[in-house]
Order: sequence, then C-alpha cells, then structure tokens
Amino acid sequence: MAKVLLNQVGFIKNSAKKAVLDFKAADFQIKNDKGESVFSGKVQHFGTDEISGEDVSVADFSELTKEGTYKLFSGDAESVTFAIGDNVYDKLMKDICKCFYFLRCGDALTKEYAGEYYHKPCHMTKATVYGEDVDPVDVTGGWHDAGDYGRYSTAGAVAVAHILYGVRFYKNLLDVKFNIPEVKCDNGTLPDILAEVKVELDFLKKMQRENGSVWHKVTTFCHAPFLMPEDDKGELFLFPVSSMATADIAAVFALASSIYKDYDKAYAETLLSDAKRAYNWLKENPEEKLFKNAEGSNTGEYGEAEDISNRFWAAASLYEVTGEKDYYEDALTQKERLEAFDKNATSKGYQGDVFTCLGWAEVAGLGSLSVLLKNEDNALTDEIKKRFAGEADRLVANGKKNGFGLCMEAKDFIWGSNMELLKYLMILTVTDTEITSKEEYKNAVTAGIDYLLGCNSMDVSYVTGNGEKAFRNPHLRPTAVDDIEEPWPGLVSGGPNVGLQDERAKEVPAGSAPMKCYYDHVDCYSLNEITIYWNSPLVFVMAGLLK
Repeated sequence: MAKVLLNQVGFIKNSAKKAVLDFKAADFQIKNDKGESVFSGKVQHFGTDEISGEDVSVADFSELTKEGTYKLFSGDAESVTFAIGDNVYDKLMKDICKCFYFLRCGDALTKEYAGEYYHKPCHMTKATVYGEDVDPVDVTGGWHDAGDYGRYSTAGAVAVAHILYGVRFYKNLLDVKFNIPEVKCDNGTLPDILAEVKVELDFLKKMQRENGSVWHKVTTFCHAPFLMPEDDKGELFLFPVSSMATADIAAVFALASSIYKDYDKAYAETLLSDAKRAYNWLKENPEEKLFKNAEGSNTGEYGEAEDISNRFWAAASLYEVTGEKDYYEDALTQKERLEAFDKNATSKGYQGDVFTCLGWAEVAGLGSLSVLLKNEDNALTDEIKKRFAGEADRLVANGKKNGFGLCMEAKDFIWGSNMELLKYLMILTVTDTEITSKEEYKNAVTAGIDYLLGCNSMDVSYVTGNGEKAFRNPHLRPTAVDDIEEPWPGLVSGGPNVGLQDERAKEVPAGSAPMKCYYDHVDCYSLNEITIYWNSPLVFVMAGLLK
C-alpha cells in the first residue's frame, strides 16, 4: 500500500516541511480541512537508500506557511492530518516533560496530577547495602529508569544533565507548565521542569555515601515480573560504588547548583558541597572503579569500559560553575587521557567524535557542554567548538545520503536508535545556536524531529499520544498491566534496531532494512522499551527548536 510519510504532529510555520513518498509520483497537492486545495508542487525522486531500503520521492511544501490543518495527496495516496502553526508542539513539549512525573518512584503520585495513571506508593522500604554488614539505607524517591523499576545513578545523572543543560542554554524550558505539584522556593515556586528534576536530584543525593562516593544503583536482585510498582515487594539492594557514578554525580550536582541558586540558595549550596565531596573522593581514588553485576543478578548493569569521560565531565562542570583553575587543569589531563584511550580502543560504542558523545556511557560531550557554557577564550574552548562543528557537518552529510534527510547511517540503528538520533540532534542544535548558525543544521534537526514523529518507513510516531499513528505498546511494566488502553503520553520508544535482541523482535522479517527493524509490541524490550535518558534529549532538542 502506497504511503505518504510525514511528521504527524505538524510543522512550525517558517520551518522546512517535507513528506516522503514510498512510491513513484509526479506531483502532489495539499488540502485544508475544508477540502480546498491550498498548495501543489512537483515530487522529486530520490531513489533507493540504505537505511529504508525503499525507492522514495520527496514532496517539499516549505513555502506553505499559513496556519491550519491539512492533508497531503499524491495519486491515490493521502497523508494523515497534520497541522502548521507556531504552537503545534505545545502538547508534545508538555507531554515529554510530564512523562518523568509518571515515572516517579516512592510516595509521589497523586490522583490530582496523575489521573487514571495514579498508582499507590512503591519501593518505600530501606535498601540493603549489598556485600556489607551495615544498616539498611533510605533511598526512596527518584524516577524509575525504564521499563523496569530499577534506579541507576549514572542513567539518572545523564537524564538530569540533558534537561538542565537545556535550561542553561534555552531559558524557554522554564516556561513550560505541565501540571505537577508545586514546590516552594525562596522566590515563590520552582518552574515545573525544575520541580520535576528536583525529584531525581533528591534521590541521587541519597545515593551518595558520607565519604563522597556514590552507589551505582538500587534495584531488586532480579527484574520484577510484569506487575504494578506497588506490587513489587522484592528486597532492595544498594549495589557497590563505582567511579563512573561518583563522577557523574559530581558533574550533575555542580551543574544543578548553577541553576537552583537562583531559586533556593541553601539547596544549591548543598548540591555544590556534595559535588565537591564526590570530586574529592575521585581525587583520592584515581584508579577506576568499574561496575559488574553481582553473580545471578540481572537488573541493568550500566557498565562502562572506562571512567575517563566521566572524570572529564566532572572536572569541566565544576570548573564552569566555580572558576577554580585546578578543575580546569584536571579537565585538560582527563582530555589527554581520553584521547589516548580513544585512539587505542579496539572497538567503540559510539560513532563520530568522543567529545561530542552525550549518552549514559560516553559522557565527554556533556563536559564539552560545560566548556561551551563557560565560553572562555582558550584553546580548549576553541577545540570543543571545532569538534562540535565537525560532527555537525558529518551529520549533515549523512542526511544527504537518504531520502528522509535523516542524519543517521545504517550502523546507527542499534538498541535505542532513537536516542542515537536525539544525541545527534543535540549536537546539531548546540552547534547551530551556540557556535555557527547554519540553515543546514536547522533543517537536519527538523528532519530528525519529522522522523521521530512519523516520517519513517514504519509510518509511526515514536512518541506516545502524539501523532495519529503513535506507538501504543511500550515495554513498560505499569502501562502493560494497569488495564488502561492508552499508555501515558510523551514516552519515546527505543526505535528500530537491527540487532532484534528479543524473541518477539525476531518476528520482524529477516533482511529488513534498518528503519524497518521495529515492532510495536510490549514484549519487544530491544525495540520498544522506554527510558528516562531517551526522553531527556528530546526535551533538550525541543527547547532549542522552540527558543
């Protein structure tokens, strides 16, 4: 069946606007909600590309800027209804911010704000410190990490960082209101996004030991079956300290202090003090302390090959916030160490430049964001700007290789491919808004958002509740068993993954093109799980897009 693929949510009035046709056509027209033709144009044939495996054509209607709702027609095919306007992303922005509220752990959700998605308090017991004969510890609160009920220090720190760097770069994020409980501060109430992030920050503060080090995670010993969070009664364990977790917390607490000082001075001071305690532990323990799951445990490991990028991020963040030169010198030292490690690595878990990596495992790019925020006239700043611009140019070049204008290659369609995309969109956004503004960077970001919201071979929006054909069956325990037909809105799916690492995913036809390696099914944890750090980069990118 011929398909017209486009952004199912809509387009900003003055942005690039394109649809991809998976059939040959000569022309197209767009009709408004009254059935009147308002725009027509010629279709441009692109050809077959590697990521979709399809012979595609492109319909460009960027010149249509009148606010309204429309459909695109070509031959016998028609698109879903889409909108054009300056406010088309208002609901999306609210949804992707509020999804963190629904992921709250502990005695946190109320019917007033969660509505039908309310659940009873969960995971309220103290946690046993695994392998140590000490008293259990209160680590209640925070966000459930993903489809499971684990809470992980590195993953949580990175999700918080995406959002808070978004706040530092793009102040409009502070204006988004998404109906969560108010949190009082020195000057009244915290902006909603800071009130929500504080939930995770308060949890991460509990994960720090008195000596400054940070427990890697708190989970039950094995993943819970599919049940509501309040029914997960397994014993909670605090698993051993890692240097990655300690460095990430040092970095994100320093970052957070730079924002919360304008709202709650005392809270910001505790964050900065805790950041320094974590950093002092790192200085006293220069040898990496990596993490492996205990034998028999199957909850998320979040293992990393090194802690150098984490230490670089911590040093850069603390320097940006404090201006103390020792942190700057440490950042330079860690940069040299990371360059040497990267050069000698036999395999890498990322594409492109390590100093633009913004994921949970490779976090040097987050340190680079702190360097860009400091924006001093020095060699490090100049180099980071060149690295971001170089990576942005690589991504633009990728977009020219496929009919979707998508900045990804076939090898990017791995587990969590939508996060790979969103990390790339963060790079393009920062480069365009903070380093060198180019129309091709803006258009690459727009094409990426279009892909995420429906302009893809699956003809699906990868954000729940946003788009006529939004995915509906995330690998997520509460939405799978709560007897509510629709999942809560604003969740980002992991997306297509050529690895197909679960049994249900193997039902995807063999030899499918990368963009088609997807199945909207609750069993597909390798394709359709959600995580806090797949949502957080979208918050950053949308803030930059709407600034």
